[in-house]
Amino acid sequence: MENLSDFTLNHWTWFILLLGFLGLEMAVPGVIFLWLALSAAAMGVFIFAVPDVSWEVQCVIYTILSIISVLLGKRYVKMKPVVSDDENLNKRGTQYIDHTYVISKDLINGEGKIRIGDTLWQVRGTFDAAIGDKVKVVGVDGTVLIVEKA
Repeated sequence: MENLSDFTLNHWTWFILLLGFLGLEMAVPGVIFLWLALSAAAMGVFIFAVPDVSWEVQCVIYTILSIISVLLGKRYVKMKPVVSDDENLNKRGTQYIDHTYVISKDLINGEGKIRIGDTLWQVRGTFDAAIGDKVKVVGVDGTVLIVEKA
């Protein structure tokens, strides 16, 4: 290939790109590569039907298709969000709400620690308590458990 005018893209190029994007979709979190893969599939079908399109025009059409598919994909995901069976999934602290625990490090000026399993959790309350006192978890603020006297 001595100059760029000899460069061509055929339908196989787009189908290989489709497979590459699908592989990335499986390997990388997020859903962006799915929409790019769909655009590559559409281009592969289009170029199979109309093979005499220059590579420059193909790239412009692919770019337009990609932008449209990403925007439509974002709209679709917003309209039909994925609902989890467990609303507290990845919110570990919420599973401790309404349970009673023993203070492991004095609760002074509203801050202390409790041990749950093998983890020390920072707790916050509106009272002071000594080691061995019982507290009830009533809420979560990030990684801090909100407690009240049990």
